[in-house]
Amino acid sequence: MQVLIIFNPTAGTASQQLIDAIEQRLQQAGVTVQRYATRHAGDAMDYLAAYEGELDVVAAAGGDGTLNEVVNGMRQRDNQSWRLAIIPTGTTNVLATELGIRRRAGALAQMILQGREQALYPGRINGRRFLLMAGVGYDAWVVDKVDLALKKKAGKLAYVKSMLQQLRHFGRKQYRLQVDGVPYSASSVVMTNGRCYGGSFIISRQANLSAPTTQVLMMNGRSPWALLLSLLGLPLGLMEKMPGIVSVPARRVDIELVGTQAEPEPVQADGDSLAQLPLQLVMEEQPLRVLVP
Repeated sequence: MQVLIIFNPTAGTASQQLIDAIEQRLQQAGVTVQRYATRHAGDAMDYLAAYEGELDVVAAAGGDGTLNEVVNGMRQRDNQSWRLAIIPTGTTNVLATELGIRRRAGALAQMILQGREQALYPGRINGRRFLLMAGVGYDAWVVDKVDLALKKKAGKLAYVKSMLQQLRHFGRKQYRLQVDGVPYSASSVVMTNGRCYGGSFIISRQANLSAPTTQVLMMNGRSPWALLLSLLGLPLGLMEKMPGIVSVPARRVDIELVGTQAEPEPVQADGDSLAQLPLQLVMEEQPLRVLVP
C-alpha cells in the first residue's frame, strides 16, 4: 500500500507527534509512507496536481482548509483510483467530527489500514471542489473578515469575534438564486453537504454526505434580529424549522447579487474565502472514497 500524508507543519508539536506515531504504525504494518509538508496556502493543491506516482491513500493532516486543498489537488484523477483519509489536526475539522474520526494515533492508523469506505459526493463552485459547505452573505462575510493572526492564537474565538462584527450588516444585501432551475431570493445562503456546522452543531437534518445533492438553506429577513432568531435553532439542531428559513436539496445552484456592488462579493467554501459571486455550484456525479473507522 502507498500512503501519502499531506500535512501543515504550522499545526504545532502535538500534531507532529501524532503524524509521527501514525507513520510508525503504518510502516510496522509494511506500508510505504511518504510525507509532504505544505509551505504556503495552495501548496498542497499544486503539489498533488503535479504528483505522478501511484497512490492508494492520500491522508490530509490538518483542518478543513487543508482537506479542501487535497481534494482539489486530486480532482484530475479518477475518484475511484484512490482513497481519502482524514487526520484531524487543524483549528476545525468538521468533516472528521461528522464521520466520527477521533484524534488517536492507533485508531487513525487502523482506519488507514482496514477502515471501511464511505462515499462522499463533492461539489464544485466556479470549478473548485468543496466537501462540506459553502456560504454567501453573512456566513461568507464572517469567514472573509476573520482575523488570521487571532485565529492562530485563539482558534474558534476569532470566528466569534468576526460573527459579532458582521452581524450589523445582515439584511442589507439580497441574493437571487436558481436552485435546480427554481427561482428564490434570500438575505444569506448556506449550502451544506453534511449535517454539522462549526463543529458539532447540527445545521441540517436533511443533509447527507453520501447523497449526490447539497442542502440549500436560505435565510430571509432584513435585520440582524431576524438572523439571531434563526441562529437560536442551531444549538438545538432545529435551524431548518426556524421562521424565515427555507431548506431544499439541489444538484445545481446559481447565485448572484441583486443590484451593483463596488467590491467583490465573497463566497466561502470549507471555511475559507475561495470564490466570488456570481456563483455556479454543481454536484459531482462520482463520489470520493473516504476511509472511516
